[in-house]
Amino acid sequence: MQYLKVDYKNLNIKEEICLTIGNFDGIHKGHNKILEKLKKEASSLNAKSAILSFDPHPKFYFDNSQRFLINSKQKKIHILEQKNIDYLIDLKFNQELIDLSYSDFENKILFENLKLKKILIGNDFRYGNKRKGDIETLKSFCEKASILYENIDLLEDGKNTKISSTQIREFLSLGKIKNANTLLENPFSIKGLVIKGDQRGRTIGIPTANLDYPDQIIQLPFGVYAVKIKVEGLDNNFFGIVNFGKRPTFDKSVEIIEAHIFDFDQDIYGKNIEVFFESKIRDEKKFNGIKELLNQITLDITIAKDKLNYGN
Repeated sequence: MQYLKVDYKNLNIKEEICLTIGNFDGIHKGHNKILEKLKKEASSLNAKSAILSFDPHPKFYFDNSQRFLINSKQKKIHILEQKNIDYLIDLKFNQELIDLSYSDFENKILFENLKLKKILIGNDFRYGNKRKGDIETLKSFCEKASILYENIDLLEDGKNTKISSTQIREFLSLGKIKNANTLLENPFSIKGLVIKGDQRGRTIGIPTANLDYPDQIIQLPFGVYAVKIKVEGLDNNFFGIVNFGKRPTFDKSVEIIEAHIFDFDQDIYGKNIEVFFESKIRDEKKFNGIKELLNQITLDITIAKDKLNYGN
């Protein structure tokens, strides 16, 4: 897959493409329906499949929002590569792009800078200054420009509710990991560098790999989670338990992820790990000393192993 991050004025793809437009944050099962259709149509038209997206996400630009994304950019690119998408185009989202009318968006981006064979788009698509462009204006443009157009609905979740990234963010913000993962193509995960901590876990027989919570990823509630873990340089997938929070028992104020990997004793400081969240076990709480904490951790591990079907 070719990844392009460009200003719209410098966008210039010579190959004929079949295009969809959107941020594709999370890449959920509704997105996957569009992507599968995109690849199929591109193949039938002897064209390349392409996604037109925006960087930064408009939410960051307008609201200065932090911790909003479901996937990091790296994970998004990785998933799209696995799905054999030919192009991911990130247009620089700035005031100049915002000021484009919907007709300028059509002419200066879709018509002048791309060789479009077909556009596939969801019902809720809006574009151009003040979001005045919609699927009707886009359809009209495509007819005039001799570009094939197809409207495609996002997949429903079985309860007559269309799957959306907004819905998934809500589930994650409430700690409803299983609900979110049911809608996602890949389980929600956090990836980061293992850093030095207090090493207190090692002294009580529960060593942990610590990592910072990424700045732009939507924040889970503080608590304890059953997880699966990938370690850089190792082929096996591991199982474990994570505490995410501020460790109130030790009067800490900085939030951190502490991952205990079951039956694992390797030194992984300085390596990247990816933590796949499977389910929430409980909220974070303050304990009256190490003994009470250790008793609870032992119980948490038992619950996590059961949820993960570990050792069975």
